[in-house]
Amino acid sequence: MRVVVLGAGASRHAGYPLAAEMGNCLAAWINTLSSEHQYRLCLAQITELYGGLGNFESILADLMTATPGSRAAGLGVRRPYLLSDLKEALRDHFDSIRSTPAPLYDGLARVLRPGDSVITFNYDLGVERALRTAGLWDIKTGYGFLIENGDQPSPVEVLKLHGSTNWRALLFGGRTGFFAGGGNSLGNRPVLFFRPDLEYLGYRDFVDPRCAGLDTAASLPAMIMPALPKTFYFTTTYGDEWKGFWDHLWNRAGRAISNADEVIVIGYSLPLADERAREMLMDTTNKGTRLTICCGNATARLEQEFRDHEFSGIERAATTFDGFLTNDAVKSDAGAGAPLPHRNGTLSRLMALTGKQGLLKIRFAGEVAFTFLSVDPAPDIPTEADDNAIQTAITRSRFLVRFDEGTLIDGRDTRVISGHDISLIRGRY
Repeated sequence: MRVVVLGAGASRHAGYPLAAEMGNCLAAWINTLSSEHQYRLCLAQITELYGGLGNFESILADLMTATPGSRAAGLGVRRPYLLSDLKEALRDHFDSIRSTPAPLYDGLARVLRPGDSVITFNYDLGVERALRTAGLWDIKTGYGFLIENGDQPSPVEVLKLHGSTNWRALLFGGRTGFFAGGGNSLGNRPVLFFRPDLEYLGYRDFVDPRCAGLDTAASLPAMIMPALPKTFYFTTTYGDEWKGFWDHLWNRAGRAISNADEVIVIGYSLPLADERAREMLMDTTNKGTRLTICCGNATARLEQEFRDHEFSGIERAATTFDGFLTNDAVKSDAGAGAPLPHRNGTLSRLMALTGKQGLLKIRFAGEVAFTFLSVDPAPDIPTEADDNAIQTAITRSRFLVRFDEGTLIDGRDTRVISGHDISLIRGRY
């Protein structure tokens, strides 16, 4: 299994800005809008307060934390509205770029295979669009969390650890007026609400089940802003929401790296500020995996840093995205007819459980029927592909399941379970 890790350098070819350029690029785009546009008013306030958007990360950090005595603290009740406008402007700016061709994403789609994963810190939709065109990505299951039950799991997952321009946090499920609130205000996952985003991805007729019947609804962008501290949750009157969602996504990415035969890092320089990402990549137990780094001038430094963390399988292929694709094509041509050493026939069989049905043992209550929604493989699953190996892999792994209609446990019809507690799986797998 291959895992490709993408940073801002990977999307630069498609016109998206690097982190250091983001503020100035955003300001330049906003200045192309009409003088009455809400984003122009937002930029005017930012310019008055900070002198412009050049130091974008620091401005975001100030607006997000509003420490006593800071410029942001002096904004009072205007601060959350200004921050919200900036987030929405960034999303719209990225959407304005996406008509630019992205040939390297198309090339990446040609070298990936079912069972591979993409971990990206980018907001744009280019990589999943390219994979969708190649028949390797399905919107229902391809983001690492379930949007709708699919006939098959997505051949390739795209795990977007800093969010996405098409992800929205839907307020109160789109309801308005007076109603009985539940335990949270934003649900437990992003929704895919905007029709242009779905059409861009090739899903003209798809409707997220949680958006069915909604023409308009209040929502927030689900994007982790490029600032410190990075907060992987929404703070609301109900408390910190979505922490479990982000933890699930990051844990899934970590397990993909743990199970990988090969990890390719493209355009991501592992900045010291990205502590969570550095820990995920550097502290994996899979130190012997083949590791290729394509990060321009930062390549040699990163290779040494991984060596310092006891990685033993570092391979120098190329320092750029296009160079990697060229070299990979040459290797594929040279090895035509010889299968690549993917170790996880077991992993493929495990992932194929999605959509199947089974029985869960409940202490003092017998068994309940369920359907597999997604698989969270254990990091140490056997490499063999025989029946004993798959049984061991099931026992060690975890699964998101939905109980049969009418069955609730702790008030919910979905739950993450241990494979150890599964008493029966129906059908062949």
